[in-house]
Amino acid sequence: MSELRSGPVVTARCFSLPIAALAAALILTGCSLVNSDSGKLGYEPEVRAVEPAEDEVNAISSQLLDWMGVKGKVTESGAMAGTCDAVDPDFQTHYSVEHPWSVYDLTSGTFEQAMQNLREKLPQNGWEITSDGLTKSQARNPEIVAVNRETHHGVRIEWARSRSGKLPKLITVDVGSRCYKAPKGTKLG
Repeated sequence: MSELRSGPVVTARCFSLPIAALAAALILTGCSLVNSDSGKLGYEPEVRAVEPAEDEVNAISSQLLDWMGVKGKVTESGAMAGTCDAVDPDFQTHYSVEHPWSVYDLTSGTFEQAMQNLREKLPQNGWEITSDGLTKSQARNPEIVAVNRETHHGVRIEWARSRSGKLPKLITVDVGSRCYKAPKGTKLG
């Protein structure tokens, strides 16, 4: 799978997301960035097996695709556990889950309608849109950042409508979780 991230992932006190997604989410969630060399999370991480946490993020991704209301090709990847740098940069006891994916080569619907559908569906389903505007990149692509305070997940969605060369238009999605503590005896990494 090709990497869809727009930059490094930074751990926040609430969840891990790419830097672009964190900027808007942090303002409204009351979270603060944690230096990966110090500090604690600011919450007690739930003890949770990796597979159910990954399944939950995959289910969120599937729901987002359904809400878009488009048909096309979707990158073939799944959610994966990764480091929770704030408390465990060595990936031994704590983890967060991230799922970057995209939809492209539409056969039904439009990217514009997909973004509008998400603007409507996210708030109707427990998500708070913390940012809805244009990226700060030269392309100035439409972007939606949202958080779900009940499940502690975040999402960054970008419609890459302006791409260099002959690259196809697409919508990239990055769903992320907060940090979890792996059950005793779990082998991470």
